[in-house]
Amino acid sequence: MPFLNEEVKEWIAMELASLGVEDLAVYALEAGTEGDERRVMVATEVGLLDHRYAPFGSSARYRLAMLMYPWQVLRGVELRADTFRLWAREHRTRWSFRLHHPHFEAATESPDLGQALCDLARVCAVMAEPFGVPAGRVSSDVPGVIPGGPRPLPAVEPTPKPDAGEAEEATETSAQVEKSETDGDATPEAGDDKAKPTAVPIGDGEEVIELSVEDRAAVPTRSDDQA
Repeated sequence: MPFLNEEVKEWIAMELASLGVEDLAVYALEAGTEGDERRVMVATEVGLLDHRYAPFGSSARYRLAMLMYPWQVLRGVELRADTFRLWAREHRTRWSFRLHHPHFEAATESPDLGQALCDLARVCAVMAEPFGVPAGRVSSDVPGVIPGGPRPLPAVEPTPKPDAGEAEEATETSAQVEKSETDGDATPEAGDDKAKPTAVPIGDGEEVIELSVEDRAAVPTRSDDQA
């Protein structure tokens, strides 16, 4: 990788050994106003390691500062390719890579650096894909996204199922209740028809006398006359 001296490579190798991981992709570019700084992005299984190699106090002393970004916090992976023709049967591709968080931008037309940039973009896209926050947005802007990553749903206690005997008894009870309600609705109507009084005309000075059962039996009827 260009822009990396042996000291930087050795220090990064020591960090990876301490973390117990290997580099999946590495990309370095010049940084700083005077071009005396280096920014090195190293993709690993646990996250993206952002390194800055710059003078510390004086140009004779350098230090390597590293900050690890777990894949859960990575946002906005963008890779662009522009291929154009130079002349007959010759072309060139310009690769552009961008991260929204942590902010990182790099572009190159070199085939070797372009391949290294593609490797970094591929690893970032694959490792950050399960978290699914679009580019240019933070987790608080996305409905339903809980800061800190997905969380499991609360446990729901299962509802106990009734036994077979209890289920049959409940069914019979409900059937009897429905039948009694149906009979109760029909009975008053029949009783009303039987108990409905019949108007009997009476003359002036007459009154209605209620007879007992014995008196009614003694009253002659038409059938007695015919006999």
